[in-house]
Amino acid sequence: MAFSRTASRHEISYLRRRPKPGEAPPAPAIKAAGTLSLRPKTEREDPAAAARRVRGRAVLSRDEPTVTLDRRQSAIGSLSFELVGSGDLSCAWELADGEAGLVSKAAGVLVSPEFGRRAIVQIVERSVVVGLRHVRQLRRLLILAGGLANTTPSRLVGDLLDESTIESAHTGTQPVIAALAIYQVGGELVVRREDAGFGSLEKAAAAYGFSLSWLPPLER
Repeated sequence: MAFSRTASRHEISYLRRRPKPGEAPPAPAIKAAGTLSLRPKTEREDPAAAARRVRGRAVLSRDEPTVTLDRRQSAIGSLSFELVGSGDLSCAWELADGEAGLVSKAAGVLVSPEFGRRAIVQIVERSVVVGLRHVRQLRRLLILAGGLANTTPSRLVGDLLDESTIESAHTGTQPVIAALAIYQVGGELVVRREDAGFGSLEKAAAAYGFSLSWLPPLER
């Protein structure tokens, strides 16, 4: 799968609209100073939204799609997103050095590369679990949901160390839904609701510019 990078590794740009199936958006981006470059303001968006912090329960919606975890929430323990309802989760990941891959039950890959015996991301039952000890090794994640019902929404519930939660509801308008995009910006994690539909995991990952170049070592 080809990987085309339209921005330097130290720049992240946020898109005004989400990608359509088959359409590849520019790679997301981080400024050298570690500050966010926001999407252009629309009637539905507030430039302060990307700095919205998680205190207690944060619900992501089309009107308020983004939250930013503070440094403690982004660096201690793990961040777990559980799917409540129908379907199953997969996750495309990319490290700071450009290495990228996919964890997915369907693909038979449940764990990303390990750093000091700790994986950056893994599938545990119905959850995507992000290990935060080596969060600065992470560039971005894309949480993907497949097999969702097209009427009753399924919920993604993210649990933080301080017992705060991040919630986002999705229905199965396409076989695979790109539910959440997560970016590491200067040691803080930015979580953004996407809710974009695709025909397969591979098409969703390609639309967001993931190369999926990593394969796990063979068991011996």
